[in-house]
This record gives sequence, structure tokens and C-alpha cells, in this order.
Amino acid sequence: MAIRKRFDALQTLRFLLFLVVFGEHSGFYRLIGVPIFFEISIMSVFLMMSGFLMFYTYSERELSTNPVENVKFSIGRIKKLYPLHVETALIQLAFVIFFFFDYFRTSPEGFGYFAFRVGVNLALLQAWVPNLEQYTFFLNGPSWFLSVMIFAYFLFPYIVKLLKKLKTIRNGVIAAVLLFTIAFIATIVVGSKTGYLDSEFFIWFTMNSPIMRTTDFILGCIIGFIYVERRKTQDIDAKPYSKRLWTFYEIMAFLLLQVFSVFIVAGVYLIGGDIGIALAYCTVGLPCLIGLPMLLVCIYGRGYMSKLFSWKPLVYLGDITMYTYLIHYIYTQLWAYLQDYVFGIDKSDPRNLYIVPVEFVLTIGSAILYDKFRKKRAAAAKARATRPMEGQVEGA
Repeated sequence: MAIRKRFDALQTLRFLLFLVVFGEHSGFYRLIGVPIFFEISIMSVFLMMSGFLMFYTYSERELSTNPVENVKFSIGRIKKLYPLHVETALIQLAFVIFFFFDYFRTSPEGFGYFAFRVGVNLALLQAWVPNLEQYTFFLNGPSWFLSVMIFAYFLFPYIVKLLKKLKTIRNGVIAAVLLFTIAFIATIVVGSKTGYLDSEFFIWFTMNSPIMRTTDFILGCIIGFIYVERRKTQDIDAKPYSKRLWTFYEIMAFLLLQVFSVFIVAGVYLIGGDIGIALAYCTVGLPCLIGLPMLLVCIYGRGYMSKLFSWKPLVYLGDITMYTYLIHYIYTQLWAYLQDYVFGIDKSDPRNLYIVPVEFVLTIGSAILYDKFRKKRAAAAKARATRPMEGQVEGA
């Protein structure tokens, strides 16, 4: 088996993508008057990255396609994050009960429905329900991403099996085009039936539903397949290249994702009408095309920006990004509740800018502490597991 490469720049990219999400949830962009980023592309890069890394990691392993084994595989992939999901959801639940206590006191008939929604959230089924406020973003809103990932992980062994049958890079490209075609047609059909952006169902279907968002993950797997096949036929890393040229590529890819995307999408809307909207919201359409260059330059890691992205502190922040992603919403939502129900501060009040760095520091600090706690607990569990074996050896 070939030596597996570690993609440090991708880990830092995870952290940078989190910063964008944090900027939205904390209200930072609104407060400084910056146009909102094309958020669907940010999640597309997250999912493509996961698909790429999963295929690269597991491409040489034999994976069972038995449904029961797939469920175990999916749970195994998510179990590291599940305790944090439950903990953050319960904290958010405490916020909801505290700030909306009168609702529960005066409307007891709503308690059963509320309890059901809590159960759906804890079971990571929230992204399957086309009701954004009541289910998808209920409690710890960002956890909808886990609801998508657990489905993607379930499908992963089947995806690997199918991709291995492609055998050539050309067939991989054809598979990507076919995937886009199917997703684009589905987006047009759903949009034409529901009213496109006037419909909550359309927004849920394109941005949050596990079926559509898994297409991003599958595209990432296809990119992983193409990358692995290229490494089989040629030594990619040994080829000469211009570091300055690749740095230019990296800067342009970054600007495309963070700046130019807003203008590109606006242009597509104005020119393409409903078809333009379908192209912009088809997950493996414009969102992936906008995010793909940034993903690729971080995979190859040849420019000065990638070298900076390989700095260990940044890589570590990338490693704990899923912790920061789940934790940050606690602090941003707490301040939102305090704004509305305690201090009466308008969300556009410039004073809110002073709270953003506080929320960020608390998020990063909490994630680091959680990471250390989890590692310490895992080491203790491993030590307990080896002690009986050592006793057996000594007594043999």
C-alpha cells in the first residue's frame, strides 16, 4: 500500500470556511456592511472535501456493502461528534426553555410536538424534514450538517464500489457530468413545481436535504478517484512547477470563493432567470464550480499560500473545526436571545461588533478544551482496555 499523503492545507481550509460561517451567524458581515457570501458554495466545499478525503483514505480498503454493516460504518464515522451534538443541543434546549418559559406554561398542548422535534434532532434526522425553522435549524442549527453526513457515510461503501468500476479518469469525468445532469434536472423540476426561491421547500431541497447535499459529497469522491488514478500513472509530486504561478492560482481561487462568487451569482440570476436560479442552487452546479478551484489548489499544495496553510497552529484549528462548528452557535444564539429579551439591542447596533471577538474567543477556547478532554478520555479508556490483557500475560 502506498504512503498516504496528509493534506494539511485542506485542514486549514476547513478552518477558513468555518470563519465564513461564523461571520454570518455572529452578524459580523451585516454589521460591517459587506454583501453576504454565496453560502451554498461554502457548504459545497465542506462536503466535497469530506468526499475527497474519505475516498483517498478508504480507496484501497475492502468495504462491505451490506446495509447493516453500512449503518455500523456510518455510526462509527459520526460517533466522535455525536456526544458534542447532544451536549450542544441540550444547552440550546435550556436556552429555549428559559427564554420561552411562558410558552410552555400557557400552551401545554404544544409540549408533545416540541418533545418530538427534540427527538428528531437528537436522532440526527432533522435535515430530512422540509421545515427549516421547526426542524432543520432547530436547537443547534449547524447540526443539520451531521444529519447529511451520516447519510453520506451510509452510502459511501456503495459509492466506492461504483467508482472503482470506472477504472479510467475519462470515465470519472463522465460520471461527474452525469451527476451534474441528474442534479440539475431534479433542481429544475422541484423549482418549477414549487416556485423556486419563493418556496421554503425549494430552499430546503437544494441547501439542506440529505439527498441533494450528498451529491456534493459524491462529487468529492469522484475528485478523489481521479486524483488516485493520476497518482497511479504518474508521479504528480515529482513534476516541476512554478511556486509563484501556483500562488497566483491560489489567490484567484480564494477570491473566486470569497468575493467574485457574489457577482457571478447575481449575473446568473439576472441573465438566466429560473434556469439561472436552478444552476446557482443545483448543488453540483455553480456552488461546486465556484468552490472547486480552492479545493484543488489546497489538494496539490504547491503555492506559498498552501505553505502558509500548512503552519501547525492553523492545521490544528482545522483539525478541531467540527468542534468549533458545533460550539459557536451556542454563543451566537445566546447573545441573540440576550439582545432580544434582556437588553433590547437592535441587531444592526454597531455595539454588537464588540461581542463578535468575545464569541470567537469563547468558541475556540471551548473547542480546544473539548478536544483535550476527549483525547484524555480516549487515552484513559485505552489504558483500561489494555490492563486486563497485561494481567493475562503476566499470569500466563
